[in-house]
Amino acid sequence: MEGYRLNPLLSQKQIASIVERLADQISKDYSGRELVLVCILKGAFMFLSDLVRHLRIPVQVDFVRLASYGSGMKTSGIIEITKDIEIPIEGKDVLIIEDIVDSGRTLQFLKNRLSLANPHSVKICALLDKKARREVEMEPDYLGTEVDDVFIVGYGIDFNEHYRHLPEVYYVTSSDQPKQ
Repeated sequence: MEGYRLNPLLSQKQIASIVERLADQISKDYSGRELVLVCILKGAFMFLSDLVRHLRIPVQVDFVRLASYGSGMKTSGIIEITKDIEIPIEGKDVLIIEDIVDSGRTLQFLKNRLSLANPHSVKICALLDKKARREVEMEPDYLGTEVDDVFIVGYGIDFNEHYRHLPEVYYVTSSDQPKQ
């Protein structure tokens, strides 16, 4: 993609360390319980995949697709469900797996919607958190790391369907901006 520069943010080694730390804590917290991981597509699929491989407890996995971004770098504010969960969650512990907590609106919407199915609990695990962008009160229960208010790509996270394949996390700047 011309006109943009990719700047390294998290290396593969840093991501692996974050995933292992989160998987360890989740495994301890949910030991002996019935846990359903609900991954928000498409951005969180790589994070989910690595997280599941490091968990030491059995889990069920399901997916939702919630569209809240248009083709630009800012959220549209409108949340649309394009794929809903299929696993019954009543009485079960649910852990939403998200790539980035941004405005918090998407997670608030999903958490409220899943709660209508009477699960035992609904919590959130996010790889990244952009607190500077928060519009609603929403904090992940399990967090990889906080990031500045920059546009992120890589490790499953895209920009107009590009860059998902990258094994590291980058932030995007205009190519006419000086390197930081």
